[in-house]
Amino acid sequence: MERAELERRLEKAKGASDLLAYYVHRPIENWIVLRLVDTPVTPNQLTLLTNAVAYVVTALFYLGHLLPGSVLSFVVGILDGLDGKLARAKDMMTKLGKLEHALDLLYEFSWLAALALYLSRSGGPEPLAYAMAAIVLIAFYRYCYDIFGKMMGVSLDIYGPFERVFRRVAGRRNLYNVHILAAILLGVPAIALKTITIHAAITAVVYAWRAATHLHVADVAGMR
Repeated sequence: MERAELERRLEKAKGASDLLAYYVHRPIENWIVLRLVDTPVTPNQLTLLTNAVAYVVTALFYLGHLLPGSVLSFVVGILDGLDGKLARAKDMMTKLGKLEHALDLLYEFSWLAALALYLSRSGGPEPLAYAMAAIVLIAFYRYCYDIFGKMMGVSLDIYGPFERVFRRVAGRRNLYNVHILAAILLGVPAIALKTITIHAAITAVVYAWRAATHLHVADVAGMR
């Protein structure tokens, strides 16, 4: 397969989403996958590796090793993009592979829970409350996003011009990792759970509003 065609197959049809994924992760992921495509490494092996490293992050947060955990979370962000790209490069896309997104959400929530549990030992129940709120909001907007995709046959984040701009800053794990690292470096790690909750709340409001608006327009058009 020619290199140009291979590089084309690496990308999702809708492209990378958030700023970090688009400008930082994408070139690193492509460089790695181009070197793995002719090896025996499989997408499923990369998925298992990603999840193993992800739960090391969970353990580090829970034990209070916040900076190493935060740095490693960015490594997970890069690893997470490799399996899908390798599957496309090797033409090994499967329906089973779609379950990776559920596994991603599980370890994403485990990071918030582990960080909150550690911080609650000295900060009382407040970190746990913020982590719970963030998890609920993320679950809500992810559901809105998924339902919209099923109903309309296209992802919400690329449906219109506003959505294509908002997707760069919408709440996602990559950007939540930036919240955590910044708060750790500033010496106020508990602030991260508050800012993540605010970011998730804004994303939930925008996604619910845009999904409801577009679905209503589709319903009205279908009645004519």
